[in-house]
Amino acid sequence: MSAPSAPSASGTPSMPGTLSPMSGSTRTTLVAGVLVGLSAVIALVDLAVASSLLRTAGPLLALTGAVLLVVGVRGETGLGRVSALASTGVVLLFVPDVVDQALSSLLRDLATSAPVGALTLGTALSVLRLVAVGLAVAAVVVVVRRRLLEPWPRRALVAVVAAAAFFALMPLVPSSTLGLLVIVTRLYLLPPVLSLLLGVALVLHGRGGRVRSRVGRGLEAWRASTDVVRR
Repeated sequence: MSAPSAPSASGTPSMPGTLSPMSGSTRTTLVAGVLVGLSAVIALVDLAVASSLLRTAGPLLALTGAVLLVVGVRGETGLGRVSALASTGVVLLFVPDVVDQALSSLLRDLATSAPVGALTLGTALSVLRLVAVGLAVAAVVVVVRRRLLEPWPRRALVAVVAAAAFFALMPLVPSSTLGLLVIVTRLYLLPPVLSLLLGVALVLHGRGGRVRSRVGRGLEAWRASTDVVRR
């Protein structure tokens, strides 16, 4: 005889594959999703206009969204109350981009005045990114195995972390691998697009039933109107 499902944050018995420990934290996932999605939009715009302000604001918004997802909003259950490892990995996933932007001007100055210092700092940033991605991968494993988020946010988070791991490992690939480098140059849109999907999935987190209900009512109204026209 199987054990009963644990109740969700909203007090409703959870259903495997649908509800999660954070299904009741709709304000938290809404705010986090909006910030992550907005950071992705800013990143896409920055690809077109190349603004240093946008390049700095995007990572900060994503990191803020991750922190709010962990701590919760207005007393709601955050990811931090569910899993410390998952929370650490999710937050650290967005830290390297913030650090990169904060130190970008220093790296440029060191590249001309102290090349050895620039190389040391660049290596340290690469190590930070690899560690962050490693913890993010561990976080994804926990999120997926324990179903800490609903299905679509889980899948989007897996995709975001997979893309981050791919690009973090790129500096380790020999520069002579031209074919792989050509592929990477064509995938520069992938991280912001996946982050945008993660933001949308978080916004809809815990709202699946209501969204399906509204869509169903809209379809019924549309069918009723077409029946009236035909008559």
